[in-house]
Amino acid sequence: MHTTLNGIKIHSIATALPPDIEDLNDLDIIFGEDETKRIIKTNGIEQIRKAPDELCSSDMCAAAAKIILTPELIEQVDGIVFVSQTPDHILPATAGILQHRLGLSKSCVAIDINHGCNGYIYGLYQSAMMVAGGGCRSVIMCAGDALSRYVNPLDKNERMVFGDAGSATLITRGDREIGFAFHTDGSGAEHLIIPAGGCRKPICDETSNVDMRPDGGMRSDEDLFINGIEVMNFSLREVPKAVAEAIDVIGWTKESVTLFGLHQANKFIVDYLRKMLKVPAGKVPVAMKHTGNTSAASIPLMLCNERERLISEQMLSKSVLCDDE
Repeated sequence: MHTTLNGIKIHSIATALPPDIEDLNDLDIIFGEDETKRIIKTNGIEQIRKAPDELCSSDMCAAAAKIILTPELIEQVDGIVFVSQTPDHILPATAGILQHRLGLSKSCVAIDINHGCNGYIYGLYQSAMMVAGGGCRSVIMCAGDALSRYVNPLDKNERMVFGDAGSATLITRGDREIGFAFHTDGSGAEHLIIPAGGCRKPICDETSNVDMRPDGGMRSDEDLFINGIEVMNFSLREVPKAVAEAIDVIGWTKESVTLFGLHQANKFIVDYLRKMLKVPAGKVPVAMKHTGNTSAASIPLMLCNERERLISEQMLSKSVLCDDE
C-alpha cells in the first residue's frame, strides 16, 4: 500500500533518554572478551541506555512531549497517538493515561499502536491521517520502548543490542505533503517475538524457565527473542524496494533526497542498506553507538542527534572563521 497525505507538517520532534548507561565493554566478564569485541564491532553499539524499573516508555515519551508542548500548543492538540510494544498496562490504553498526564483536552482522541522498529512510521501515518482528514488540528505522537526490561541479562544476542528511549513528534496542519509506502509480511512473526505473556501463551511456571536456546542465547519464553539472521535478510531484501517506492510516491529522485532516515537497528545493517541504495555515507546517518537499538524511538532519536551534529558543525565553522579574522 502506498499513498500521500496533504495539508500537514511535522512541527517539532523531541526525544528523552533514561539516565542509566551500560558500557558493553564491561560485559566481557560475562560473555568473554573476544565475543564481546566481535559483537560491538559488528553492531557498532558501545553503550546502551537502560530504563530503571520505575521508568516506563510512557514516562520517557511524556518527558519528550513536555519539551514541545508549550501552553499555547497544548490548547491546539486534540489527538494523541502512543506507539510502543512496552505499554504501561495490558489495559487501559497508555495513550489515554498520557492525555491526562500531559494536560490535554478531554475531547482529545487517544490511540495506542503496538509496533516496534517500524512503529515511528506507523505512528506518523496514523497521526498525519487524523490531521489531513480534518478531524484534528494537531496530534502529539509519542513513540518509545523500554525493551531492555524484556531482555534476559544472560542473552548476549539481545542484551548487546536493545536500549530504551522515548520521543514525541507534533504533527499539525500545514502546506506539506508526506508520502508513505507500506509492506507487511506476518509470516516472519516467529523471528522477532516475546513468545509468552499474551492470550496465545499465558505466563506459567514453564514459560519462566531459562535455558540455552539453539541460537546460543540464554532466555525464557517471557524474554525477547530476535532471529538476527532472518531479520537482517528480510531488511536487506525488502527495505531497498520500500525506499524506492516511497521516493516514487512522493515524486522525488534518489539524488534529490538529502537524508535517508533508516531505523537504527545496528551499524552493519544501516551501512549495508546504504551501499545497496548506492547513496553517499553522509546521507545515511548511523546513530546507535551510545544508545543501542531503541525500537520505535530510533528514527526520531537519530534525527535529533543529526540536528545537534549539524548545529555543532556550524558553530565550529563560525568559530574558526572568527579565529582566522
